[in-house]
Amino acid sequence: MSETDIVFINPPISLTERYGKLSSSGSLAPPLGLCHLASVCRNEGFSTAIVDSSPLGLSHSEVVQEVFSHNPRVIGITASTVSIQSAARIADLIKQRDSAKEVIIGGPHVTAVPVPTMELYGGFDLGVIGEGEHTITELLHTLWARGDLSSVKGVLFRDNHRICQNRKRKPITNLDELPIPAWDLLPELRHFYKPVSLSYSQLPSTSLITSRGCSGKCTFCDRTVFGNVCRGFSADYLFEMVKELYDRYHIRDILFDDDNFIMFKPRLAKFCELLSASGLGLTWACNARVDIVDMATLKLMAEAGCWQIAYGIESGNQKILDVLRKGITLQQIRSALTITRQAGIQTKGFFMIGSPLETRKTMEDTIRFMLELPLDDFQTTFFTPLPGCELYETVETYGKLEDDWSKMNMWYPVFIPRGLSKHELVVYAKRAFRKFYFRPRIMWGYLKTLRKPGSVAKLAVGVYSMLRYQLTA
Repeated sequence: MSETDIVFINPPISLTERYGKLSSSGSLAPPLGLCHLASVCRNEGFSTAIVDSSPLGLSHSEVVQEVFSHNPRVIGITASTVSIQSAARIADLIKQRDSAKEVIIGGPHVTAVPVPTMELYGGFDLGVIGEGEHTITELLHTLWARGDLSSVKGVLFRDNHRICQNRKRKPITNLDELPIPAWDLLPELRHFYKPVSLSYSQLPSTSLITSRGCSGKCTFCDRTVFGNVCRGFSADYLFEMVKELYDRYHIRDILFDDDNFIMFKPRLAKFCELLSASGLGLTWACNARVDIVDMATLKLMAEAGCWQIAYGIESGNQKILDVLRKGITLQQIRSALTITRQAGIQTKGFFMIGSPLETRKTMEDTIRFMLELPLDDFQTTFFTPLPGCELYETVETYGKLEDDWSKMNMWYPVFIPRGLSKHELVVYAKRAFRKFYFRPRIMWGYLKTLRKPGSVAKLAVGVYSMLRYQLTA
């Protein structure tokens, strides 16, 4: 059997582990980061495969069996904080089968806490920190040549019992130099992946990230992978990716899951012009900050098929927003949502319960504020200080942190602010969901969509998930 130079793994993690009691309406998105890495490796002449566990329903042992069916020379695993233990289990099983196989760990978790991760999980031989495209190809060339690992920027490696961390690699300046993601190495996009039940306009739908870096200073956000230097694919390249998804994979709806898709306004304007002129009939949604939108941009987006914008609101109390360093005001939130609706685009708000300085009063403020806003959809999670964010190091000055990486999915309250209990946080989170959705305006809004194809099933999944969440302890 011929060898595969590198096999990438997205480790098993169930929807319950990822979304808790709202798992029935959770999304299963393609691993875009692995697709970028695989396409770069393939472009450099390395034979490449991806094993994406969750859409295929693979167990840990089945993942390892599938990996070895490719006869890999090197194995790369990606992991977020909530999936790092699953990744480590895969690495251990690989080592049990063939201890000589090199296992590389990458992704946001090892980037945030590189040395502790390598110390805790002995199955990882090497780590790739930060942006991985240039690092992984240089690393493979070095491994093939039995070269000096200390010369490869952005790499962790073991030297006997010592863990060595090389200098960081500079961010990629021109993202357009990257080849189109290797979606062809995944299970078929439109059949094996699913968006959140109420987060798409039509099917098949998928997600896409078109920029890197965030200019925000939020203290709860981990920016260790891409940093604060903001870069994006050009409008032409972005449209090329969209056309690839449309023509080859029959995608008809896209969630642009960038931290702030509206950040590069000239790029956005050109992209909207290209979409409008194409006649594709593509619908799309995106994320944005409330302090950057304007009516002219919103109208252009609506004309190009944008049907929803999600805003990170987090709290209805200004004191909480300030400690989170959101850099926005309650009035900016109101204004942004109002003009978004006026432009004909639906609004969604992301909120958090249990932030530092949270009290029963501030949670009541958030629920009251949420009900006053012109929102069409909403989501609230629990404040979760992930490794790598500023508050991870200092959060216990505000309360108690359950520092269990496997529980940091944002749907489980790992942080309890001083003066509150875990039970109270759950009660307020459920109250927020109940008060938002069980209102005539919101229910009528969803009922009006029932004429669209597939909308009955979409709404049924959403309702089932909400009732299950409300009725379970």
